[in-house]
Amino acid sequence: MRLVRRSLLAALAAAAVLAVPAMSRADSYVALKGGVWAPTAQDGISGITGIANGKFPASGDVELAFGATMGIIGAQIAGGYMWSEANGVKANAVPLYVLGQLRLPIFFIQPYLELGIGGLANFASAQISGVSVSGTKFSFLAIGGAGVDFILGPILLGAEARYMYVSEQTFDWGSLKLSGVIITANVGYVF
Repeated sequence: MRLVRRSLLAALAAAAVLAVPAMSRADSYVALKGGVWAPTAQDGISGITGIANGKFPASGDVELAFGATMGIIGAQIAGGYMWSEANGVKANAVPLYVLGQLRLPIFFIQPYLELGIGGLANFASAQISGVSVSGTKFSFLAIGGAGVDFILGPILLGAEARYMYVSEQTFDWGSLKLSGVIITANVGYVF
């Protein structure tokens, strides 16, 4: 047990020493993110006449983020556009959120964990018995995830995976659950 503790302390000390060069200044960045949004609720579509409960299929996600890092702490504000369609029901969503990040900068590699909150506007529409209905709802969202950034001079390349919880949205014509997993590839500029 003592050997495990000593090994763990030695590994943490080595990580701290390697992180010192990256902690010397604050960096700001702007990043474009694109990837897949995979809704996870099995009853993502419910209560709509003529449509049995269904799940939205994996679809797209595009986001623009502005962030800053200083050593092991990071912050980010972002917005984007997500879309999916199933059984004649379309969900077009705009998330806006802020994130806090815990980073481990090791030279040009920066893995991180993140937590955040925000809001999501959903512009949904459906075909019910040949009649087109639509509505707009706003929901709370919470985000948790992990990622890694590669800082190559002024260029940022990265990838992240996160879970986004979205509170259920109830329209006059049915309910939608848009919570799911988002996986993105990121490219940005550090200044």
